[in-house]
Amino acid sequence: MNLHIQNEMKKQYNMNPSVLYKCLYGLSIILLLFAACKKNENQPVKEPVSVKEYYPNSGAQGTLVTVLGKGFGDKIEVVSATFSGKDARVISVTPDAITVQAPVNGQSGDVVIKVNGEALSIGKYTYQELSVQKIDPANGGAGTLMRISGTGFSSLSGPAKVFINDKEANVVSAKDTLLIIQVPAAVGSGPVKVVVNGKEASGQSFKFQSITAIKPLTGGKGTRVRVNGSGFETLAAGNYVDFNGKAALVQEVAEDHLVVVAPDGVTTGPLSVTVNQQKVVGPAFTVVAAPVITNVTPLSGPAGVLMTITGTTFSTIADENKVNINGVNVPITSVTATKITLNIPGNTGSGKILLSVNDQLAQGPDFKDQTLGISKLSPENGLAGTRVTITGTGFNTTASQNQVTFNGTAAKVESATATSLVVIVPEGFTSGPLKVTVAGIMALAPKDFNRSGIITVAGGIGSPDLKLDNFNIGGLVSDSKGNLFVMEPDYHRIKKITPDGKVTLFAGSPSGTRGDSDGQGSAASFSFGYNMGISIDANDNLMVSDSKGIRKVTPQGLVSTFATGLGNSYKSTVTDGMLYVQRGSYSGYWKIDQNAVKTGLNTGGYSEDNRPVVNGNLLYHVNSNGGVIDVFNLTTLQTSSNWVTGLGAVSALVYDGQGNIYIGGRSDNAIRKVNIATKEVTIVAQFSPGSNIDGAFSDAKCGNISDMTIDKQGNVYFIDATNNAIRKVFFK
Repeated sequence: MNLHIQNEMKKQYNMNPSVLYKCLYGLSIILLLFAACKKNENQPVKEPVSVKEYYPNSGAQGTLVTVLGKGFGDKIEVVSATFSGKDARVISVTPDAITVQAPVNGQSGDVVIKVNGEALSIGKYTYQELSVQKIDPANGGAGTLMRISGTGFSSLSGPAKVFINDKEANVVSAKDTLLIIQVPAAVGSGPVKVVVNGKEASGQSFKFQSITAIKPLTGGKGTRVRVNGSGFETLAAGNYVDFNGKAALVQEVAEDHLVVVAPDGVTTGPLSVTVNQQKVVGPAFTVVAAPVITNVTPLSGPAGVLMTITGTTFSTIADENKVNINGVNVPITSVTATKITLNIPGNTGSGKILLSVNDQLAQGPDFKDQTLGISKLSPENGLAGTRVTITGTGFNTTASQNQVTFNGTAAKVESATATSLVVIVPEGFTSGPLKVTVAGIMALAPKDFNRSGIITVAGGIGSPDLKLDNFNIGGLVSDSKGNLFVMEPDYHRIKKITPDGKVTLFAGSPSGTRGDSDGQGSAASFSFGYNMGISIDANDNLMVSDSKGIRKVTPQGLVSTFATGLGNSYKSTVTDGMLYVQRGSYSGYWKIDQNAVKTGLNTGGYSEDNRPVVNGNLLYHVNSNGGVIDVFNLTTLQTSSNWVTGLGAVSALVYDGQGNIYIGGRSDNAIRKVNIATKEVTIVAQFSPGSNIDGAFSDAKCGNISDMTIDKQGNVYFIDATNNAIRKVFFK
C-alpha cells in the first residue's frame, strides 16, 4: 500500500504497527474484491453454444458442410471438427455458422464439432455420390420454383424424388447436378431431401412462406393489421409488406405473425409480404370510409344506462370497434354496421365520446355522468300541440319540478314519473334542442325536436280545383320558384299551384278535351294515356309524355313538340340537360339530348309507376317486380340488380341533390330515405290511412302516396289521389 497512506493513518488514528497492519490487510482484501467485481461487470456474457441444422448430410470427400447455430464466436483456432473420428478442416467461423470440409478418405458416421473444448454431435454424414449442396431460393410460398444444386441426381432405374418437410414436391426438371421443383401448398418449413436409387440426401432447410389471414379486413390509413402466417423474419427490416403495392410500416414481428400499419394513400387490394425477395400474396384489404356518428342516446345518465350509438361504417365484428367516454374504455354489448350498444359503467366522468373502428376515429358529443338523462322522444317531431313522451332517468315525480324547453320555448309538463315525462309542444316553437332541467341539472335529448308534419297545399275531397284519378296517376314536379305542376291525366291538362296554394290551369284544354295541338297555355292540347309522366329541366321547362311523344312547356306556358317516334313513353327525369324516358318495352329508356337526338338504353325491366333517378353516371329505378331498386351504369351500360331490396310497393322515387333518394310507399303510406353512399334505408315519415288530415306525423292521415317531388328547401310533395289532394311534408 502507498507509504503516504500508511503515515497518514498513523497520524490520524495514532495506531500501533500491529493494529495498523491488520487494518491495512483488511482494506487490501476489500479493494481486491471490488476490482474483481468491476472486472466481471465489464466482461460480456458468453452465449451458449447450440446447433440448429447442418447441410448437406452426404457427399464426396472435400464437400463443404455448413453448421448453423449460435455461440460459435469468430476465432477459427478454437473450433475443430471430426467426421467419424477423422479430423476435418475448418474453413470459416462466424458467431452463427461454421463451415467444414469432409475429410479425404473419411468414413460415414457422426460429425462432431468442438468450440472452446465443448463437443457437440451434430448428426451423421454419409460418403456417397448423392449430395444436396444448395437450394435457391431458401424461402418462398406455394408454387415457388426451387433450384436444388448437388450431385448424383441422375438414375436409370427411376427419377429423383424430392421432399420438403417430408411432403413430396413436383420435379419440373432434372439433371445430374440440378433439380428444379415446385413448392407444394401448405408444405411447412423443413429440410429438403432428395431420394435416388434408394439413397437419401438432405440439404438446407426451406422456410415456407404463407399468409393465412389478416385482421381486420377493412379499414383505412393508420389501421393496424395483424398478418398471420409463416416464414416471416424475426427482424422487422427483413419483412417488406405492401397494401396493393403501397409499402407499409412493420411494427411487430414474430415467426407466425406481423403487425403492420396501413400507409397513406392505401387502396383496396391484396396485402403482400416479401422476405428475401420472395413474395406471398394474402387476402384483399378493403378501404372503407372512416366511421361517422349520427346520433348518441342518451347524452347523460347514471351507471347501468344502455347507450346506443348510430351512424355509418361501423364494423360488424365487435372487437374491431372501441368506444371510450372521457378517456375510459367502455365494453360494447352489440354491434351492427350502423348501430353500437353499450352499458354505461359509471364513474367515467363527463367528457367526449370517441369511437375507433379499426383505428379510424369518429368523435361524438359530450356525455354527462349524472342521474338525469333522456334516452328517447316519442314522437321525435311534430307541430304545436303535439303530445310528446320523454323517456329517461332522474325525473322529478312532481310534474311542475321538471322544466322542459323546445329550442328555448317552455312547454307544459302534463305528467311525470321518475323515468318519463308527458309534455305538450308549445306554440311558436322552432326546430332545435329539447332540454329537461331538474333541480339545476340539465339533460339534452339525443336529437333535435323538429317542427315537422304534413299539410294539404291544394285540393281535397270534393274540391273543384283538382281532378285527380286514383287509378291513372300522373306526375308532379316543382320549379325553382316553388311552384308545383301536376298532371290531371283523365282531363289531359296540367295545373299550376303557387306557393300560397292558388291553383290555375297552366296548359291543356279547359274542358279536358284530348288532342295534340301545340300553342300557348289553354290553346294547346295533350293526349295522356296510362301512367304518363312529367319532369322539369334546369330552366324550368316541363317535359311531358303523351301519345304524340315528348311535349315541351316553357315557364310561360308555351307548348311545343320536342321529340316524336318514341312509341309509348311513360315516366321521365332530366339530369344535366339529358332527358331519360321510360320506353314502352318496359325494359329500357330513351336517352334524349337537347337536340332531341335519342339513344336506346337496355336497362332491364322497370316499374312504370315510378320515375327514374339519375345521379352522376348511375340511373336508379324500381325493378318491374317491385320493392327492389336496380342500378344501371350509363358508362358501362351494365345493370346491378337488387341494389336495395325489401321496399314493398313503391309509388315514387325522387333525388334530393344531397346524396339521398326519397321513396314513396304505396302499401304502407311511408316515405323512406336511402343514403346512396351506404344504402342505409330509414323511414322518415309514415301516416295512418284515411282522409287528408294534416298535422304531426303521428296524427296525420293520407289516402296513398303517389308521385313525389322535392323543393330546394328539402320539403317533399306528393299526390294523394285518394283524397284528390297535393300534400306537403316538411321535416324542419
